[in-house]
Amino acid sequence: MPPSTTPAAPRRKLAEQVARRIEDEIVERGWPVGEALGAEAELIARYGVSRAAVREAISILEYKQVAAMRRGRGGGLVVRAPAGAVVAEAVAAFFHFADVSVGELYDARITLEVLAARLAARRIGEDDIPHLREVAATDRVDRPLSVAIAQATGNPVLSIFIPTLTRVTGALAGGPSDDFALGTDMSSVRHRALLAIAEAIVSGDEVKAERRVRRHLEGERAWLDKVRQAQAAGRSQPVGGPGSLAQRLAGAVTDGTAGKLPEKVAMLVRQEIHRRGWPTGEVLGNEASLREELGVSRAVFREAMRILEHNGVARMRQGPGGGLVVQAPDPARVVDALVLYLRYLKVRATELFEVRTAVELKAIELAAAHAPHEDTAELAAALDHERDPAIRPEPALANVHVTLARMSGNRLLSLFTAVLVRLVRFRPPEGAVRDPSLVIHEKIADAVLAGDASLARHRMSRHLAALEPWLDPSPPC
Repeated sequence: MPPSTTPAAPRRKLAEQVARRIEDEIVERGWPVGEALGAEAELIARYGVSRAAVREAISILEYKQVAAMRRGRGGGLVVRAPAGAVVAEAVAAFFHFADVSVGELYDARITLEVLAARLAARRIGEDDIPHLREVAATDRVDRPLSVAIAQATGNPVLSIFIPTLTRVTGALAGGPSDDFALGTDMSSVRHRALLAIAEAIVSGDEVKAERRVRRHLEGERAWLDKVRQAQAAGRSQPVGGPGSLAQRLAGAVTDGTAGKLPEKVAMLVRQEIHRRGWPTGEVLGNEASLREELGVSRAVFREAMRILEHNGVARMRQGPGGGLVVQAPDPARVVDALVLYLRYLKVRATELFEVRTAVELKAIELAAAHAPHEDTAELAAALDHERDPAIRPEPALANVHVTLARMSGNRLLSLFTAVLVRLVRFRPPEGAVRDPSLVIHEKIADAVLAGDASLARHRMSRHLAALEPWLDPSPPC
């Protein structure tokens, strides 16, 4: 994972703390969309902070589409329904910065999309069938078949994770056109493959659906490898396209792209950072020069900068030599964004667990395949932590799972594991967790360190199956 970011200013930290407290209050109240939480003065008194901290907290909540300030009589901070697209874009931007490999991306995509194909074939309803067939037939970049399949599963976790990965794919490919630059023959092959996948799902043939999705994605992996090789050789256009920032912003404003102007400015600056290869520590310019280049007001510019700072993309540094400094995005922010959105969706424990099972089984298989591991200190520390009777067993158990996932070397699967472990909770009988879990964790670790992928997967599969009856059905908090 990328290194941690430079510490933010104290007021910024306070604003984020206030935003988090408001989020927690919204979740505790059942996410009452449309309800006012209070006027600005009430929020200042409730949380005991300054007007500036509350206003910055509100900016964070508005960008995340958790709440928005409504002016006038009966106004105040009003709860909103957050948009999955905003979350998916933030996660995709992080992984683009992290420069995930094609192998990492497709190991994650195949894991989740094969699961989605199997579940969709089992669960698809009459109303989903015409839509799935139409999406397969038209094959548009803005409506990929993988997303339609995820929606047909009825599992909200897949409906946010899979669109995120399609965005990462687009970023790695450099922004494909509707024909994916495949040429006539390859486009025809792709078209037939998508129709065949859709029909396997419609027929309820899980085995055939899985096989066709896997074969299709392996073909995409080979294609994207070639695209990336061409980019490395300097034959591809950088992300962001030609033209000045002001010209591209004008295009974003006139083409109907969703979002307020500050959000569009923030998105454009993030794309420019992508285009430059994410040069951490580099100063892109001071406020005056960037405002002139973008052609926006001070208020719009500063709101956009708050969005970038919240996402850990860049921060304004004051003083001589200051300006907008590129940062390394913090994976913890990405985990928090996904956790919050899934809390809003009130995802059921069984839905979380079926995705977690698929992700962890692939992660443990990859972890064993990467043996021998040069550094096993983190795993040893996690197991020692679990043995400590002073530590509550559930967090210790979760820490071992996250550590094992990190050993996979796949940053997508590792982050998804961290999200799902945060949300999946268990209600085991008293004393039923620590000793049995410690024994199986040690056995799983032994198999991973020995490089025995089959045995590691077998043991993790049995372990997760044993935990499933203890799932806590209450909404994640």
